[in-house]
Amino acid sequence: MTYRYLGLCISGTEDICAQILARRLKDLCGLSLSGGSVDFTTAVPYSDLNLFCFNNIFRVLYTAPAAPTPEGLAGFLRSLPSAPVDWLACRDNPRGARTFRLVSSCCGQLVSVPKKAKASLEEKLRAESGLRPDRSLPDSEFWTMVRSDGQGWLLKRLSRHKAYDKLLSPGELHPELAYMLCWLSDPKPGDIICDPFCGHGAIPRERCRRFPYSEIFAFDTEERRLASARRKLPRRGNVHIKKQDALKLTEVLAPGTVDAFVTDPPWGLYQDVGMPLEEFYSRALAEMSACLKPGGRIVLLTAAKDALPAALKSAPGLSLAGRYDILVSGKKAGILLLKKGTLQKM
Repeated sequence: MTYRYLGLCISGTEDICAQILARRLKDLCGLSLSGGSVDFTTAVPYSDLNLFCFNNIFRVLYTAPAAPTPEGLAGFLRSLPSAPVDWLACRDNPRGARTFRLVSSCCGQLVSVPKKAKASLEEKLRAESGLRPDRSLPDSEFWTMVRSDGQGWLLKRLSRHKAYDKLLSPGELHPELAYMLCWLSDPKPGDIICDPFCGHGAIPRERCRRFPYSEIFAFDTEERRLASARRKLPRRGNVHIKKQDALKLTEVLAPGTVDAFVTDPPWGLYQDVGMPLEEFYSRALAEMSACLKPGGRIVLLTAAKDALPAALKSAPGLSLAGRYDILVSGKKAGILLLKKGTLQKM
């Protein structure tokens, strides 16, 4: 038996997600990337997927072209009761599930749809799934979705988590993004890892939860953020949380001992770094490079995509190995993968 999934991800990270899938799923097939989504098929059931790069994962029940407009969504929805939908998959429900609701989305925005068309599809889903509609507190969700690429989808939502505004501190990275940053560092069991701008601890926390390591260093200059990081990170002897200036890393880390730096440095938008941003990045990169092992990696998330490449030109022994232009909370940003002792043009 195979399962077709649609994973929604941060726009611009589709290639990273595809790399993760290729490494994780040996039977991966039907891979298709679109803006902010990855369509793939595997024999691995959702309970064993263990994919942490997606904001949401859905079971694909049906897909067909549809205009990326509210009218296009309405027409797609009307067609579904008589379409060749995988109705059998509708019955594959978690134990104890009794109710569902139908959610509709057009180009990434939740929208209302014609009541009659919605009621008709709800009745069909009720008959096929064995669940009853409950729009307030459902056990399951079915989604009708039209995306900007002109493709319509009928989906069954598989992933569930609380709203991040209730889980995360203001400005804290979402776990999916922190996971991908960690993954790009090519994690290994013996790694010594450092986040010199750890903030509330999102990156080191994800490394502790999802990847092997030998030691983790989480540094920041603000006690309030460090206190937040201490609450979220495990209390282990090999997890070091400390107030430390990222421009003075060589005072606390021996040269050539760190396998990877994974970090989200100041973007120069909300925080004054006390000097021109290019100079700040140049000094930070020089410190990281001095502490990095030959062949080590630096993974950076920043919106200062001009200042960082300029700073990299003067960074000793570092070169660009990968770049992913993404959107973070609606703002243009970039993930940059740097390596020590490799060469690639900017």
